Amino acid sequence: MNQELALGLVLLLSFGSLRAEPGSELPWQAVRPGVVYAAQELAASTPDQLHRLHWLRIDLQQTDLAVALSPQSCAGMRLTDLDADENVIASLNASFFSREFLTRGHSVSAGRSWDGNYRISEGPLLACAAGGQCQVLHQPPPVAAPDWQDAASGVPSLVTGGVARSELDDAQCGAFCQTTHPRSAAGLDASRRWLFWLAVEGRQQQAVGLPLARLASLMQAAGVVEAVNFDGGGSTGLHVLGQAKALRPDEEPVPRRIANAWLLLHDASSDARGKIAARCASTLPSASAR
Repeated sequence: MNQELALGLVLLLSFGSLRAEPGSELPWQAVRPGVVYAAQELAASTPDQLHRLHWLRIDLQQTDLAVALSPQSCAGMRLTDLDADENVIASLNASFFSREFLTRGHSVSAGRSWDGNYRISEGPLLACAAGGQCQVLHQPPPVAAPDWQDAASGVPSLVTGGVARSELDDAQCGAFCQTTHPRSAAGLDASRRWLFWLAVEGRQQQAVGLPLARLASLMQAAGVVEAVNFDGGGSTGLHVLGQAKALRPDEEPVPRRIANAWLLLHDASSDARGKIAARCASTLPSASAR
């Protein structure tokens, strides 16, 4: 093989490797094998403000990682309640919920659908099956699929088939979509190998949130082709290795109690999940005090 051909193969392989890892323009920092984190700051409309984003990219082919949804027995927890659990690598808040911590849309943990869900078929969802097989469904079925091990719904879709929602979509949605709220989102690249979690800070003197169309365009630019908007506002939170990455809104410094969270685990066995449920039981107040 001559030198020119060998060099061409090296460049081709290198290019393919870059393409295999979407979001390569972000300032990634290694968390552990298969997991990287990036903080991103972007200019806002006024010079004294900015947009601050926190990204986590997960390699679903990493066999010692597992994506899970917190169990229903943890409804009413704060993300900080799980920071001391050595099995939890990272967490991201998930479903929209009622005052009783009933979730909007499907919620499935360890293959079991939650009780008391409402508006089941109206929002897109992220669902993960065994072996790190995750998918985004923009029109979910009325009944959870039997292969879903963990699933949570959001609203609305952010990126569908590689196309980001537009400012016109936001205008039809109203203030919920157009306002610069703190945001939480998750999405997949075209190969479904790379799962992205994203938390956007907001309601701070310096950091303002994002409208949904802008959030969608940033995810699309990072290589995400299917994405879901999860609960935002004061529920927004991304924790990595026991540390909160996204700062709280100025008027709400204490983490909010939420219905559930996406968890990145070292071990998703029934024993490991049981320990998480037990930890929630030890930290949750009585139902009347929540």
